[in-house]
Amino acid sequence: MSDGLDPYRLDTEVGHRNAKWFDEMVERFLPPDEKIHLRGLFYRLVGAGDVADPGGKPWVNAEERWTWFTEKAAKAARWLGYVPFSRIIDERNAPAQIFVRAVGSTSARLHPGAVIEVPDLAGALPAFYCPDDWIPRQRYRMILIGEKVSLSPILQPIAEEIGGELLLPTGEISDTQIHEFAQRANEDGRMAVVFYFSDFDPAGHQMPISVSRKLQALRDLLYPELSIEVHAVALTLEQVRELDLPSTPLKATEQRADQWRDAMSYEQTEIDALIALEPSALEEIAREAIRPFYDETLARRTHEAQGAWYREADGILRAHPAYSQWEGSIERALTRLRAASAAFRQAQAHAYMALAGIEPPPISLPDAELAAESPQPLFGTYMPLDLASERLIKHKALDTSR
Repeated sequence: MSDGLDPYRLDTEVGHRNAKWFDEMVERFLPPDEKIHLRGLFYRLVGAGDVADPGGKPWVNAEERWTWFTEKAAKAARWLGYVPFSRIIDERNAPAQIFVRAVGSTSARLHPGAVIEVPDLAGALPAFYCPDDWIPRQRYRMILIGEKVSLSPILQPIAEEIGGELLLPTGEISDTQIHEFAQRANEDGRMAVVFYFSDFDPAGHQMPISVSRKLQALRDLLYPELSIEVHAVALTLEQVRELDLPSTPLKATEQRADQWRDAMSYEQTEIDALIALEPSALEEIAREAIRPFYDETLARRTHEAQGAWYREADGILRAHPAYSQWEGSIERALTRLRAASAAFRQAQAHAYMALAGIEPPPISLPDAELAAESPQPLFGTYMPLDLASERLIKHKALDTSR
């Protein structure tokens, strides 16, 4: 790898200087038990207003600072052991799905046998019941969309609480995802509401517009009964100004830069800045946007209606003449069943004590048997450093010889 990226080439005076500086920033801006993604930590430094880089220059919100922060300081700090890898989390990619079974010891022991559960009288009597839960149904189907995975810690609990959807694509949402949530909304039948969270820049401003246009086309093309509306929730110019969020100059390649500056009189601000510096404000912004569409009392009122229904149904049963007649019969049968259950448990206990000294046969698990010979790997941790490095260099140089 190149000098700046190869872990083996970071052990230099400059590398240690950068690593030590990054460690000091982690200690200053992160509580001992907190983890953070690099973008969030970067904005905490920007928001502090009094941070200087290792050379003493004031810390500013600029692209070249972000590149140095991630590619030089953060890498050196982790690879040189100043900051544990676990302190920095990856918010750009979905988490790994792990299906590796945990390894434990396999042992055997004597089991006393099945247990008979005898219900109480109330549980033994006939009763009305609903096989399905009473699920409160809100008037609207709510869909939260954000262009950063880093929004998850704030938006996911809200989506779960309101029974909505959460989509966190990296950047522009795909046509496939738009079609999928439109199809779900169409099948649902309720009016759907999209709440969009994106950067304050030309691309972020365009995202809810693009989604709206594509939903308009899907309505005309496939789902004529689709009822859905889109709200651009964050990040807005008013929010950037009110919360005094840091701004970054628009990229030179941004073709919409002049029009954006003329309209906004402002540069660009990533929503990660709001996540890092004012997470409670972002949560309040989201909840305020959802409030007109969500009944916070519905779950409680549904639970109360369910309880009232069960009480009424129980009263109808108890008022029937046959209920009191059979209640006595069931109670007497329960008395006999409890006596039989006690005798059964006593017999089990005696049998268990009589057999407890018997040793089970030893457990021998079969070893894995592979049908084919493994191919020559590109790299193995068991290879000597010089041999492994030579193989990687050859492979990078497109040298197919081994």
